[in-house]
Amino acid sequence: MLSFLRWLFKYSRPEMYGLDHAVLNIQLPPQTMWMNMGYWESTSDFPEACRSLLEQVITSGLLSVTERSGPVRVVDVGCGCGDQALYLTDLRRNPPGDEASASGFEAVPSNQTAQPRTQEPRLLDTYVGITLEPGQAALAQRRLQDKHGDLLNSLNGPSARVFCGDAADPTQWSAELQNFIAPLVDTAQSGNAETWLLALDTLYHFRPSRLPILKYAHDTLHASVMAFDLILADNVSWRERVLLQLFCWLTGAPFGNLISQEKYLRMLMAAGYDPSRIEMRDLTRHVFSGLSAYLDRRVQEAAPFGLKMGKFSAARMVFDWWARSGILRGVVVVARRS
Repeated sequence: MLSFLRWLFKYSRPEMYGLDHAVLNIQLPPQTMWMNMGYWESTSDFPEACRSLLEQVITSGLLSVTERSGPVRVVDVGCGCGDQALYLTDLRRNPPGDEASASGFEAVPSNQTAQPRTQEPRLLDTYVGITLEPGQAALAQRRLQDKHGDLLNSLNGPSARVFCGDAADPTQWSAELQNFIAPLVDTAQSGNAETWLLALDTLYHFRPSRLPILKYAHDTLHASVMAFDLILADNVSWRERVLLQLFCWLTGAPFGNLISQEKYLRMLMAAGYDPSRIEMRDLTRHVFSGLSAYLDRRVQEAAPFGLKMGKFSAARMVFDWWARSGILRGVVVVARRS
């Protein structure tokens, strides 16, 4: 036994004075839990880039409406861990005559101290978040409750909930989720309420396709759509298609979701949206290359501390390939309900 203890001490002692304690210095819980491809035009910071991508989408969609009189609701499919929920439930209506925002509303980042203008009424009357991951749903709802617990169920604040469910298939949603959404459906045809389906960097993952949730948004929710999504370039070689199929197999995304812009427009039309009210804006130049550079830097920063980031190294190569080849485009999609 003594020999064994000497051997154990001999081979474990150097590790006691290594760099493993780096994990003890990482801030937990993290201040943010963003996860999307980000918009990197003017930042190299991951949470800021993720927030900027959301801002690109809602500026083209939700915040482009300058006149509204009724309630405003957002159904956020693939909502993640709550950062989008916190951001959207902090959107404020600007006071009359305030020209600070062309949209007429002020966004207050969830990690910043509220300014006096945040005393204005919140923009959203209802926020519904849906994510397939139980852990994400639980964390997102807890973060909402921690920040807005005194307002979530009051007349002075938004009604906001995050649910665990398959956003791609509304027919499989739980009774609790359907009951929460029922008032939105009941008032959808009144013409007074404004409803948006938000899909931030998620729709290409939906099985078997995006069409069921888009038809549900149009026919049942009477909702407009605002999204960041991936679109396949027109000229893609068979070799590139094989590599894309491998990527889809590894990530669980249906290969059939990678379609051209023409097919994407036809899909939105099949869901019921008027082609004259569909807009697409290409953000590719400020998405893939910025994310690839960030992941490369992050992997290098983690290496001296023995922190393993293997899957992010692989992801970096994929995003770098997309940036250089142009086979995929990252676009903001807005389809307005007639």
